[in-house]
Amino acid sequence: MVTILDTNIEPISEHHGTVTSWFMYAKESLREETEGSYLEFVNEFQLEPGVSIEPHRHNSHEFYYVLTGGGTMRVGDGTHEMVPGEMVHIRPDEVHSLRAGAEGVRCFAFAVSFMKPGESYSVAELDDWS
Repeated sequence: MVTILDTNIEPISEHHGTVTSWFMYAKESLREETEGSYLEFVNEFQLEPGVSIEPHRHNSHEFYYVLTGGGTMRVGDGTHEMVPGEMVHIRPDEVHSLRAGAEGVRCFAFAVSFMKPGESYSVAELDDWS
């Protein structure tokens, strides 16, 4: 299942009107699903045109938010053409990869993980994906 979110939602005014927020997930809505996890990483990454991330899986909720460019996101058997302003939520242990489009792709990413110290991702196979 590919979960794609974007900011085509009603903004919320916060902090006495000084901040306008677009919540892709409402506050606390992922609490139960992420209870007992930790913040694994926060980064920005880039893929050159046509380059794919090695298909893999891990025991983490991972989120990619497209800043510039675009590409094809693959989660299990589902694909989606990602564009700037979209975020994909990859749930724990789902096999996934991202292939950069003709302009490459630059993403902001973060993960909340259930992995134990020393655990890492596992390389996985995706049919018809290279």
